Amino acid sequence: MGEVEELVQSIVQRLLTLMRYQHRYSHRVRDELHMSGRQLSILRYLVEMGPRSVGEISRRFHIRDGTTSPLLDRLEEQGYIQRRRCSHDNRRVLVEATEKGREIIGHAPLGAIDQLRAQLPDLPLEELQIIDQALQRLSEIALVDETLLT
Repeated sequence: MGEVEELVQSIVQRLLTLMRYQHRYSHRVRDELHMSGRQLSILRYLVEMGPRSVGEISRRFHIRDGTTSPLLDRLEEQGYIQRRRCSHDNRRVLVEATEKGREIIGHAPLGAIDQLRAQLPDLPLEELQIIDQALQRLSEIALVDETLLT
């Protein structure tokens, strides 16, 4: 196998490893915590950042408000979050983690995406730019249709 073929194989293998890890993580979260990995990420975000609107949550996770609301409904039913009216603007509803939600985050494992969000800011700017450019190029090569991802 030539150098190009070895590099191609290495790139694909690394991507598959990340995808498998995230898939297994999602199943573990679902089995152990009875919520999706995305719900756990939203809950972690609320614990770390404090109360947020549905729109802020949707933008953070690149999902539609109509997708975010059912995710929040389930978290609320389980007692992990609560919604309340903003004291400054009664029209605005804020979502915040409950004590039960904060407790579960203290024991929950980090998924690949949360690991990236936690550790990428510590990398040098130049390295971040290289990673960003490489991922952008991989997306172009794979012809990723981002409308399928929302």
